Amino acid sequence: MKLFTNYIVFDLDGTLVNSTDAVEAIWKETVDQHNLEYPDQQIDLAQFLTTSHGSRTVETFEKCFPYKDKSVEFIRLFELSIATKYGHLAKEVPGSTDALNNLNAQAPKSWAICTSGTYKLAHGWFPIVYKDVAKPLVFITADDVSQGKPNPEGYLKAATTLAELNDKKGKTVVFEDAPTGIRAGVNAGFTVIGIATTFSKAILEEAGASFSIWTSLMMALT
Repeated sequence: MKLFTNYIVFDLDGTLVNSTDAVEAIWKETVDQHNLEYPDQQIDLAQFLTTSHGSRTVETFEKCFPYKDKSVEFIRLFELSIATKYGHLAKEVPGSTDALNNLNAQAPKSWAICTSGTYKLAHGWFPIVYKDVAKPLVFITADDVSQGKPNPEGYLKAATTLAELNDKKGKTVVFEDAPTGIRAGVNAGFTVIGIATTFSKAILEEAGASFSIWTSLMMALT
């Protein structure tokens, strides 16, 4: 596949880091505890996971667990526990190490990450999964935006920062694994490529992805 673009913005969890098992483990723990404490307000885990992927933790708390502490520090500690308790379940999306090292070698100012995770979680994946990969120069986390996906704020901020870094505007392509994130990329006016690690190709394309891939991320970028 030939990809003609000036800038690439990646989501992180599920797109570069296959952290689905780790993330779902912490949410299962949270939902199970909720269902135990609030038997008259049961949450269906399977349904919950379809909407939580791609959303900021604070927004998920507001929607499903309004009684929880939603302070910045608590959210950061909650997300950090994903890596500390279940980080062993995370691994790279096939080909992503090679793809990112290739971008860093050839065009380090051409790519960014835009994630719904907090700074601590997002940066915490690198020593676990990407020990030999340099972080991007532009790294947008939940701490950097006022509104989470599907609002386009994060992707627009990433693309704008890349354009400023390179002193020129250009085409931006987004890689995403979740419908919420895909809608954010589409709302930003960008082409979105779906990564079918968490959801089916059909679901990703229904959300607005131009097309979706199962194959190695490295193959998609060559």
